[in-house]
Amino acid sequence: MRGRKPRVPTAPGTAPGTAPDYRALVETAGDILYMLDLQGRFTFLNPAAERVLGYTLVETIGKPFTDFLTPEGARAALAHFQQGLSGTDHTPFFEVEAHRKRGGTVNLEIRAASLVHDGKLVGRQGIARDITELKALQAKVEQRSKRLALLEERSRIAMDLYTRLLELTREGLDDDEAPDHALEQMHQAVRRFRAEKVGLTGADVRILELLAKGLSNREIAAKIHRSPNTIKDQLKRIMQRLGAKRRTDAVATALNMGVIAREL
Repeated sequence: MRGRKPRVPTAPGTAPGTAPDYRALVETAGDILYMLDLQGRFTFLNPAAERVLGYTLVETIGKPFTDFLTPEGARAALAHFQQGLSGTDHTPFFEVEAHRKRGGTVNLEIRAASLVHDGKLVGRQGIARDITELKALQAKVEQRSKRLALLEERSRIAMDLYTRLLELTREGLDDDEAPDHALEQMHQAVRRFRAEKVGLTGADVRILELLAKGLSNREIAAKIHRSPNTIKDQLKRIMQRLGAKRRTDAVATALNMGVIAREL
């Protein structure tokens, strides 16, 4: 066997003969990589910890992880830490809120695991990802969804009121006494409300009414004093609002939604 070079073990995913540089990978990682001893004190942190939280290694190594978390975050993380040491942690992913050195907090998503050396449990290790922007975006989406739901409920209530007013007007007046213009104003108010609900303007409704009468783009343009190209572009936008692919579909949808009257 003299003269044969010893075989260098190759890590998975590493080209043969290439020594893996895990240290460079750890140091350039965007997520926080950490290790804790059995008392929950930091024994290792990569540079991402300082970039995210602002604390130096001197300020963190040897300190309990709970010192850098909000009270609620500390309680949650401590529970996971203790479960991990006892082997009863079945949910490695959890979220905590940590303090920034210069003020404010950051939301972290943690994935933790046991740290074993020579077959013996010596602590915990994990990855902490900054999800502050994601949480802020989720909050905005949730707030917008609630606002849309509230608007939808208000729209429904308003529509019920308008409908009931129309019914009361018809019931309370004889045919000879009913002022046609008042009833028409009520109908127009209902149609306008329904149009605004789907993002249509009064001009859009007028174009739909003329379109329902069978007028061409040029004829509609002459009626409302606009250019045919303007009408074409406006019709395209109206069809998008109504989810229609053809002019006839737009008219049918507007009629079914009560945006335009059936007797024009």
